[in-house]
Amino acid sequence: MLFGTKLDHELYDPWKQYYINYNHLKKLLKEGVILKNNWTDKDEQNFVSALDENLEKVYTFQHQKFDELNDQLNDLQLQTETSGADFNVESFSSKLDRILDEAQELEHFQRINYTGFIKIVKKHDRLHSNYSVKPLLNVRLKSLPFHSEDYSPLLYKVGTLFQFLRENYDVDQALSKLSSFNDSGLNAEFQSFKFWIHPENLMEVKTTILRHLPVLIYNSENVSQIDDDDDDDEEEDEAINDQTINALYFDNNHFELYNNKLTKINNSSTLRIKWIGKLADKPKIVMEKKQFDSNSNFNVDDKITLKQKYINQFVINKELPSKLKKINDESSLNHILGFINEFNLQPILRTTYKRTAFQIPGDDKIRIVIDTNLNFIREDSFDSQLPIRDPSSWHRTDIDSNTANPQQFLRKGEYIKFPYSTMEIKIKKSAAKNFKKLNWINELINSSNLIKEIPNFSKFIHGVASLFLEDDKLDNIPLWFNELENDISSTSHYVPKSKRTLQQQENDIQNLTDADNLSKFKSMILKNQSSSFQPRSSSFSGSMLLNINKDEEESIDHSVGPSSSHVQTIEEEAPQSGLTDDQSSEFDDDDDDDLPGSRANPISKILNLPVQFSKLLDVDSEDEEVDLPLGVSKPESWIKNAGPLKIEPKVWLANERTFNRWLHVTTLLSTLTFVIYSSTMNSNFAGLSTILAYFYFALTLFSGIWGYYIFMRRRTIIMERSDKHLDNSIGPLIVAFGLILALVVNFVFGWKGLKVDLDDEFYANNTVHRAIHEYVINLVN
Repeated sequence: MLFGTKLDHELYDPWKQYYINYNHLKKLLKEGVILKNNWTDKDEQNFVSALDENLEKVYTFQHQKFDELNDQLNDLQLQTETSGADFNVESFSSKLDRILDEAQELEHFQRINYTGFIKIVKKHDRLHSNYSVKPLLNVRLKSLPFHSEDYSPLLYKVGTLFQFLRENYDVDQALSKLSSFNDSGLNAEFQSFKFWIHPENLMEVKTTILRHLPVLIYNSENVSQIDDDDDDDEEEDEAINDQTINALYFDNNHFELYNNKLTKINNSSTLRIKWIGKLADKPKIVMEKKQFDSNSNFNVDDKITLKQKYINQFVINKELPSKLKKINDESSLNHILGFINEFNLQPILRTTYKRTAFQIPGDDKIRIVIDTNLNFIREDSFDSQLPIRDPSSWHRTDIDSNTANPQQFLRKGEYIKFPYSTMEIKIKKSAAKNFKKLNWINELINSSNLIKEIPNFSKFIHGVASLFLEDDKLDNIPLWFNELENDISSTSHYVPKSKRTLQQQENDIQNLTDADNLSKFKSMILKNQSSSFQPRSSSFSGSMLLNINKDEEESIDHSVGPSSSHVQTIEEEAPQSGLTDDQSSEFDDDDDDDLPGSRANPISKILNLPVQFSKLLDVDSEDEEVDLPLGVSKPESWIKNAGPLKIEPKVWLANERTFNRWLHVTTLLSTLTFVIYSSTMNSNFAGLSTILAYFYFALTLFSGIWGYYIFMRRRTIIMERSDKHLDNSIGPLIVAFGLILALVVNFVFGWKGLKVDLDDEFYANNTVHRAIHEYVINLVN
């Protein structure tokens, strides 16, 4: 389905006028109407203006609607505080359902508009490559970030209000609607957080982790252990950390699995084949079907072991070999085969990467994996005329050949190398109660700027979006996709807590004792202590807050006093990034969907509850004046200037060489001055020669003074280690224009004096010379 048609079918009629006008923008591109070289600046201006108007329209509506829904939830919250005998449960429930429905529509509004902008800009840059609009779109999306809104605060409030109804009025409200925003189980045992790491920061991140967790060595015979959550990886027979992991994902030519997964369709599934190393080495091959059911709140996994010689029969011919029945559960085989037949699946994408895992052996409370050298490779055979993969084979035989560099067979457009490394941190909920053990993770994420949080990043989703972006059947694009255009590298470095400044430590103490924030959140912790509902998101921020034990809650209660009511207003109590549960049964990321946007600040201090709930508001200026603490004054000299002065000799020699050149110019000017002055009496125009001699003398003095000034100024800049410019063109310009002026004056006045002397006695006695000179002067004039 063309995206324009999809947009017309899926838009929410009451908000129809606020969607991107995709068809109008497409008409402005004049595809197939004009020749490529006939696209004018006027056409480009019209398109860019229309694009910007649509961005403004979408952002304004999304911003206003979010605030409107938030205000309505606050009004309902006030009703719960004053509820009495006249409390209308049915009216309250219907309003709450309507708000939740609109929140769902707003999230879909955000996603489909973002996809529309990405697609129309991609089409523009392909048709009119001389006018690239993608950089402009990136800049405008930063100033109008409608795609990065965090819906966790709305879900948090809705969930709390449903909890209020269940506890006080015996109203049974299912949470299936809430799960559409985030498809992980409410009672999952692990919490998972995803990050990108710039190559320049990779080593520093690894060394930071190694101070707390050792590198985990897997047994290559147990490929499934790489991802499973409940493994105790104690076997160390054969290290696989330096081998390439291959994952082959399935979908059909309509990208149903991709679109269902990205839009969080209930019971959405993925299917992949996984092995380690080269197929020529006959590794263990596993096929996995992963499904999430938001009603039962758990992941359903079917795993089977495959033999290479039977894979074509099973995957391509869709037959069930008897040999596979002997080594696998027959029901799992039938489920997977039925799934392949139902969706007409075929291999379309391969991911290859190298994995490093960090975990204390036998202790799975904290697990970290880092994947490097990540590549996405097309494996589809959608084009029957020029298939990338042989339709009769389950994999590409060219890149799986036993050669030293199989990637040499890949052509442009068939693969993409991911520019960053990916990291996943999984924390067991039981471990979240001990905050001290998580401090180093908190500091790594919150204080180092070495990593960029990308909630729910998925290799499958990103690979399909990257390689098949031009396909009109690709209905949606992940909201983190635009982050690739931003530079996530950082010059900041990780600073251990022991080396923080006094001011940073004071700030930490202030965060820990912020009674206002704790009082706003205290009641919700106590309220939901026995509840199965938990606010949800996928960022690290605030994700451990609900795991505070009862003693800690009581201490908080004593510290803030009895000021909080039964259920308080929650406008600022929900963490900016909310809470999350793990989203996959594996340590891999493939069943994690993206939330409605990535967070600008990926983590808050574990006990510091941020008061900001909207990504569209509360942006602090970086140019605000910094108030120094009491007793701290601005330094008179910089630390960089405190060490011994070490300057290379060539710097001094360069400065002296410039001074010598000015002395050379001064010498030449002084020679010219004295030659002219000494010959004034013998010249034809004594007065003019005298004036020019004094003028040249002034230039001589200026040249000498300027040369000394430049020499001393550059010396001072070098001594002070200043970043000021060493060049100065004023002096050379004055000398040059002075010489030009003197020569022009000399010529003009000399010429006029020669004309006046035509009446002299010389010409009276030599009439022939007079005639010749007059003729020449008249000719020149």
